[in-house]
Amino acid sequence: MSDEATGMLIRGLLADGAARLLMVDASALAQRTIERHGLNADGGRLAAQAIVAVALASAHIKGDEALVLQIQGEQPAVAVYADLTAGGALRARLTPADLHLPDDRVAGMLLMIKHAGGRELYRGVTEISGEPLEEALANHLGRSEQVDALLGIDVHLRADGSVLRAAGYLVERLPSDPDAPSLSLAAFEERYGWLRDADRAEVVRSLAFGGLGEDRVQVLEQRELVWQCRCTIGRIEAMLVALGPDEIRVMADEDHGAEVTCHFCNRRWKLSEARLRELAESIAQA
Repeated sequence: MSDEATGMLIRGLLADGAARLLMVDASALAQRTIERHGLNADGGRLAAQAIVAVALASAHIKGDEALVLQIQGEQPAVAVYADLTAGGALRARLTPADLHLPDDRVAGMLLMIKHAGGRELYRGVTEISGEPLEEALANHLGRSEQVDALLGIDVHLRADGSVLRAAGYLVERLPSDPDAPSLSLAAFEERYGWLRDADRAEVVRSLAFGGLGEDRVQVLEQRELVWQCRCTIGRIEAMLVALGPDEIRVMADEDHGAEVTCHFCNRRWKLSEARLRELAESIAQA
């Protein structure tokens, strides 16, 4: 199976530059995640929503930064992880694969983490109290990012569980600037407040043709998103090194090697007994 599953993130402006627009089509990325992890319909739908959500929340990452969205569900018990780099590499996982999700709602916590170069730059936590994921994300953006935002996530699966559409949009009021067009909060609500009750699929279709209500979208950037796992033998060995030389020697003595399966892409990485002994020796000499 090829990893060439792609999507598109479009950044633009509305209202002559007074509002920012992000729109994403992640249908193929969601389908790849379902296939990789054998997700049922409820799991696939939630994973697709998380993928769209992390893409819509990525407006402020750049360079070598990446954004992680985690959902830790208590009712029902579910764990969702999706991350996206500023360059457009996305991966996701969800457990359990046979999730039962009544009414598409989760109670638990939503975490948003921005990091770069192994260093955490930001962490925000928002409680999810059984509301739809798009509402929880909008609450997070409003509270932690302090932006006035309207967000829509449109995910639909076919009867066979495959992805018909996984898309979404985010409209943000930009901060007032005396040298640039701006909207007051009241004017922003008057102009775009209708989005809260709008049919998400209709809005997505309208945006695909470059319009939102009576506004035309000024496109600034189109960025391809690619389903891409970032596991490497170097990362696998670094993880083993963290266990310490004694544990690695036990693997070499008892198992005569090691096999590690990536949780994202299911690739199996194998290390020989000789390589394990080299790693243990290198730690001991460090």
